[in-house]
This record gives sequence, structure tokens and C-alpha cells, in this order.
Amino acid sequence: MGPTETGWAPRPILISVRVINLLGSLTDYETADDMQRRLHAQVADGAEDALIFFETRPTYTAGRQTKDADIVDADLPVIRTDRGGSVTWHGPGQLVGYPIVKLANPSDVISYIRTVEAGLIAGIRGRWGLDVTTVPGRAGIWLLEEGRRDRKICAIGLKVARGATMHGFAFNVCPDFSSAFTGIIPCGLGDADVASLAGEGITATLSEAKEALAPTLIDHLAPLLERRPSDVREVKEA
Repeated sequence: MGPTETGWAPRPILISVRVINLLGSLTDYETADDMQRRLHAQVADGAEDALIFFETRPTYTAGRQTKDADIVDADLPVIRTDRGGSVTWHGPGQLVGYPIVKLANPSDVISYIRTVEAGLIAGIRGRWGLDVTTVPGRAGIWLLEEGRRDRKICAIGLKVARGATMHGFAFNVCPDFSSAFTGIIPCGLGDADVASLAGEGITATLSEAKEALAPTLIDHLAPLLERRPSDVREVKEA
């Protein structure tokens, strides 16, 4: 990966980000979670940074801010997790991405969250031209339109431990809303709706979404990393 407008340039010794691509089949959430925790321990100990992309079988994950009232009808397994945020749905048609990276300043979690949002916004705008944005006080990527309720197209729930990040984002590409999110109040926000690329009239595969988001996410994260990357390599599995 060459120089970018952020001002950094490749170092003589290659420091890579490993993009782990689990797309192509549905993954149990527990399997992906086990992988991220194993990678997190390695990255915290000095291994190369990683970015996992996967698509899960239908499930709900409940973050640290989940209230009992947010789970209306537990029609799917509910997995309690240590990320930020409330309850959300994961399943077919949704691209989940977990950056597992070592931060130069791990105490500045807000800066990390804002940077993840900015990288995702750049990818979505650049590839599909959607006027996505952030909403003050609410994590994630949103579509705002006068006369309609705010619509979240990408949820974000993160954690930093031992100087390295865990969890990440869930980008709605083409989920079936007749079954997705039906048993919960998504992210605990009763006054907002959930959006998707398909719902905005855009046809895309999860692989295309990964190709759009991975480069801008890595470019935006690079200045925050303990070791700035000079190479990106993709593998199909850990």
C-alpha cells in the first residue's frame, strides 16, 4: 500500500495488516468470536494487525448497554458479549468486520471510534455515492432524510483491551428484513430504523462491500496504529 494523504510512507521493513476473509459461507458467531479473541491476544503481544470479514448464521448479540426491554421477542439465540452498544442482529446479507489492531494511544477510544466511522463513510460514499453520515451521541453510520426517521445502515460496537481493539461493525448489504431484527429494538433505539444497500436500491455482494470498505478503513486507521502498515495481505482463513 503506497503513501496516502495522511502523510505516512512505507517503511523498509514491511509491517502488514492481515485481511482475513471468511466470506463465501455462513459462520457461527461463536466461531468468529473465538477467532477474534485468539487474534486479539496475538496482536496485543506484538503480532501483525488483522481485519476479519465474515457473514454469520442468524443470531443476536447483546452489548454492554443492552436493556431487557431491548429484546422484545428472543426468536433467535442471544449471545451476551463485551463490546459497547446494545443488542443487534447478525445474519445473512450483513457484512461484519472486526479490526484487531494495536493502537499507539489506546486510551483515546473516542478517537478510534470516530476514525472507524470516517473510514466506513469514505468507503460507502466512494463506492455507492450514498450521503451517509454520523449522528451526534449515536454510534454508527446513518442516512438522514427530511420527513423520515433516521436510518442506521451500519452498526458499530467496539472494545479496547491490552492496547488492542476488538469487535467492530455490521454493515447491512442485503439482509431480509422480514426476519432480520424482528425480535429486538435494534441498538436500543426505538425512534430510528434500520437501512441497507438493497433498501436504497443498490445491488451489491458482500465481497464487493468488503472490497469497498477494507482499503478506506485501513487508510484511516493507519495514523492511529502503534506500527503503521506498509503492506496489506489477504488470506481466506486464519
